[in-house]
Amino acid sequence: MLGRIVRYFQEARAELSRVTWPTREQVVEGTQAILLFTLAFMVILGLYDTVFRFLIGLLR
Repeated sequence: MLGRIVRYFQEARAELSRVTWPTREQVVEGTQAILLFTLAFMVILGLYDTVFRFLIGLLR
């Protein structure tokens, strides 16, 4: 049982050494893209919220 656990972690470590990790530049660019998308989506949702709040206010 212990041997299987040890072998599992050895194989996991070997597999992780074969992974092609992104460069720092790629991580920064990806993070910037996600933050920009999130910001744009927040603005769009905020505008929708404002418009619907105004329309519902007209109904009251």
